[in-house]
Amino acid sequence: MLVDVNTCFGTLPTRRVDWSPQRLCTLLDQTGFDLALTYSLRGVLYDFISGNDETFAVCEANPRLIPVATIDPRRHFGCLEEVERCDEMGFGVFRFFPDQQGWTVDSRPFLNICEAVADCGAAVMLPAGPSGHQTLIGEKIAPYGFNIIIVGAGYGVHAETYAVTAAYDNVYAETHAFNTPGCIEGLVWVAGPDKPIFGSNSPDRCFGAALEMVRCAELSDEDRTGILGGNAVEVLGLEGRA
Repeated sequence: MLVDVNTCFGTLPTRRVDWSPQRLCTLLDQTGFDLALTYSLRGVLYDFISGNDETFAVCEANPRLIPVATIDPRRHFGCLEEVERCDEMGFGVFRFFPDQQGWTVDSRPFLNICEAVADCGAAVMLPAGPSGHQTLIGEKIAPYGFNIIIVGAGYGVHAETYAVTAAYDNVYAETHAFNTPGCIEGLVWVAGPDKPIFGSNSPDRCFGAALEMVRCAELSDEDRTGILGGNAVEVLGLEGRA
């Protein structure tokens, strides 16, 4: 099974782009991927409740799309209730955007949300951020026990990604920013072949570029198969979805 854990759909206030759910499904058809995790940009940029409703509706209409919920802790009111509502709707993943929204992962409002997410057994996706941010994720968020996928770790923070994913059994790394030769192999060597999880950051980034970095990496066929889908299936409980 081929799985992309990092896609989105919607509109941007600053760019005229076609990021429709239809385009995302066309991309899956063209690439042969079975499943894609996705979220509505409305939930990140405007209102997370209506954004989660939009994500749910789009994924209901397109079974190959797996819904990812978003919550902005700055709102405070209704955040914990939204975790419960999304859990009841069947969301298995919550994604957060402290880098875009201007809050920190050690803030009390977010830690309250983490407690609620831990109770429902969902997974969490968080950005790699600047130097030190992944270490903070490990120290403050990993102890809640849910699986965490760190997204967008680029060259400047790879050492931290290696160290944090190796130190915490429940912390994994999405691959779209692993665009330097040898970096995926380094993660496998230091933290293990189950730690990298394929994501493309489509449609913002070129799907083919992220895919070729995995395909061209010096890996065993078993490890490559895990990165391109098997690891996501295991970490996110996607058995039987394709």
